[in-house]
Amino acid sequence: MAFIRKKSIEIKSNKVEIGPPRLTVYEIARIIGARATQIAFGAPILISLAEVTLTEINEIDIAKLELKLGVLPITIQRWLPDGRYQNIPIQWLKFEENI
Repeated sequence: MAFIRKKSIEIKSNKVEIGPPRLTVYEIARIIGARATQIAFGAPILISLAEVTLTEINEIDIAKLELKLGVLPITIQRWLPDGRYQNIPIQWLKFEENI
């Protein structure tokens, strides 16, 4: 039985072509988890913590604030089953603050 590899084709557009025009809960969880891990290992924090009123702030709280303020230079890659994909900067996606 021969395995046929599907060709990967990037969709280049200035708008969201694949998936909803917002961050999904899975993407939010992945971004916060990855960013919190980076901060825990010594990555620089991209926001000023002087304005934060929390008494105990941890890496997850910092990652949530960075995502909420839109300062993370992260791109989401969304795939379709036929092999097409799109790289979407998170600034293009709406973010609901119920995390």
